[in-house]
Amino acid sequence: MKTFSSRANTIEIRCHIPNATNVTMIWGLNYWKLAESKPAGTIIQDRVMSSPMVRDGDDYILKLNVPDSCSIEYLFQFTKKTELFKANVYYTDQNQLANERFYQSIIKGNTVIKISPEVNKLKPTKQISLLKYAVFCFLIFSALALLYFIVQKFIIKRTFIPLNPKAAFFSIPIALSTILIIIRVITVDELGQFLTAPLNSLPALLKACFQDLLYTFILTILFGFLFFIKKNNRLLILWIFAGFAVISIAIALANIKITALLGRPFNYRWLYYSDFLMSSDSSRAISNNIDKNSLLAYLMMILTAIPLVWLIYQLLYKRPVITVAFLMLTFTAVCLAKTNLAIDDGKKENPVIYFVSSLFQENGLSDSYNNNINLDQFTKKNVNVLEPQYASAFKKSDIKNVIVFVLESTAAEYITPYNSRYKSTPFLDSIKQSAVLFDAAYAHAPATNKSLVSLLCSSYPYLSYKSITAEMPDIKWPSISSELKKSGYRTSFFNSGDNRFQGADNFLKHRDIDEIRDFRQNNCDAPIFSDPQHPNENLEGISDACLPTAFFDWIKKDQSTPFFSMMWTYQTHYPYYSTGKRISFNTNNELKERYLNALHDADRTLRQLVEGLKTRNLMNSTLIVLLGDHGEAFGQHGQTSHAGGIFEENLHIPLIFINPQLFNGEHIPKIAGISDVAPTIFSILKKPIPNEWQGENLFSKIRKEKVYFFTPYSDLLFGCREGNYKFIYNATTNTSYLYNLKNDPLESVNLASREPEYAKKLNNELNSWMQYQIQHVNSFIK
Repeated sequence: MKTFSSRANTIEIRCHIPNATNVTMIWGLNYWKLAESKPAGTIIQDRVMSSPMVRDGDDYILKLNVPDSCSIEYLFQFTKKTELFKANVYYTDQNQLANERFYQSIIKGNTVIKISPEVNKLKPTKQISLLKYAVFCFLIFSALALLYFIVQKFIIKRTFIPLNPKAAFFSIPIALSTILIIIRVITVDELGQFLTAPLNSLPALLKACFQDLLYTFILTILFGFLFFIKKNNRLLILWIFAGFAVISIAIALANIKITALLGRPFNYRWLYYSDFLMSSDSSRAISNNIDKNSLLAYLMMILTAIPLVWLIYQLLYKRPVITVAFLMLTFTAVCLAKTNLAIDDGKKENPVIYFVSSLFQENGLSDSYNNNINLDQFTKKNVNVLEPQYASAFKKSDIKNVIVFVLESTAAEYITPYNSRYKSTPFLDSIKQSAVLFDAAYAHAPATNKSLVSLLCSSYPYLSYKSITAEMPDIKWPSISSELKKSGYRTSFFNSGDNRFQGADNFLKHRDIDEIRDFRQNNCDAPIFSDPQHPNENLEGISDACLPTAFFDWIKKDQSTPFFSMMWTYQTHYPYYSTGKRISFNTNNELKERYLNALHDADRTLRQLVEGLKTRNLMNSTLIVLLGDHGEAFGQHGQTSHAGGIFEENLHIPLIFINPQLFNGEHIPKIAGISDVAPTIFSILKKPIPNEWQGENLFSKIRKEKVYFFTPYSDLLFGCREGNYKFIYNATTNTSYLYNLKNDPLESVNLASREPEYAKKLNNELNSWMQYQIQHVNSFIK
């Protein structure tokens, strides 16, 4: 990691947070670079420094020695104890100004910087125990019901008469809406805030509950119509209505984890992406994040409905008009509520309404993009005008064979040659002098099967949540394998995972590949990994160490003709499997530790491959292309896994061409995409590049340095990278984001409002590309 040093000034950061404990400042210099001089106790984690602050009355202070005229970026993390639960609530103060995600100060001389966060406007970053909260709710309503019973039975001495169906019916929606509001408190991460400052956060909570109340109203109308029409079946309808209410509560509870992991509730696009839960990122991520305490909390929350319904029923027994008054007052409160607390739109969505509405979004593309635009800029032919040093090297080379080695779910930042902090790929680092590394390479979409098509067929992705591999496996696109097959190549595809995901096996069968294997056909003495929670859902895989074994068994059958082979690893896919002794990478993140150990196994597999090629005297005549199919997130931008966003952690991948005769450890800063890999390979092999391919030779000196992105699974996101800038357009929320990756590699400062003309230019170009891509794919479909 690059550090910054110069003539130092002494500065003091003084943060005024009364009654706080354990205040830590997260900081960096000149857009989050590491400082040379760090205070005692500073921990470096995820490329930033965390330094404990010292208490001074109601202030917390941190003294730093930093260079003159540099910028310092910082935010604060601290805890405050709640009286109700006697538990710490965690807060992060990231600057409360609009469009700012951290504080920033320019240092000129010795100075004192004073910060006074408005704690009542901050949302907690860590919730109080869900189980404690659920037990508390259950006990409160049970106590109220018991108290009411005692008063009615022994003080008023009221005689309880038989069931009143109308009162029972109307007690259900009031209880359901109450429980949904209680659950929404957790979903929007307002639990700690609501308990520490209820009057301040109540308006925000009411705003966030609008769709829950709407959902309850719709259910009440539907079942109410049946209840009053089918008078002879009222009891049955009452039980069915109650069943729907229980199911609704269970869905809302599950949505707590889903929203935390995916950013929004589960939708049809995610269901499609997960192959209808037959091989799922999202289902595994959710199930692996639900433990026994979570399940017990869910059960307690559902049981809370029992005393609540009984209590409401007693209140409504002769006064059903209370139901109407309750709903009217609640909706009025929602409409009139005003708040300065911002809540993410995805955390306001009712999961049932959100899922049902997603069923009617065919491809998710708006008609607003159907403009008259010039598409000529995207239809130019591939031209090989090589940089001089590569033109000479490629002309002299005798490269005959090609191996494409795909690291599943691997972002560039976790690969040692790209980031020396992580020692996860030591072998790859040891052979980088025989390679060329592209520093700005990207997947076009953070999804395996879209990347598979882009890689083999040099194409940008199909702009739909649907998959080419599943919907159109026989699409007439030339591929690396089909074109090399015409030149007499043997072709193969080896996957240590499962090819059946979204029909990849059928797609590969139409690509002129002689040998196609996944973990089921690998006769390798190695453990099979599986998810015990999903034993019959095609989630199995085998050790990546089996890939070289299968490959070398295949090539020995015919050593007279050149070969093209793809190897796709598996162990770095969630939930991350590894073999052998576990290594500590000191990340303080259990998921990331498992992931880096799996990546270390993939590095050993690469060693097996390279050493096997050397033993067989094939290394000099073989080009190895190593890349990730997409990235992986570990909490950056509120994400885990990969498919929900198009930030750097989702898309920035390693792309390395390896051959000792051609390359000498060069780093090329050109912007590259997965679709550029195929034409680059063909340039090295001196083969003609098909006109249908959309990518361009990465060694060409006239190629346009721009790459486009897309993901449809959570929000509908489009983006592009040009120069130092990354532009993202969220079509779901109609929001634009512009980042300067040179100054802001963590994508934390949205410049769209500061540089509106440039943002508009990129937005227009993105719009043009979208229209071109739709027409391009449709020309093959039709």
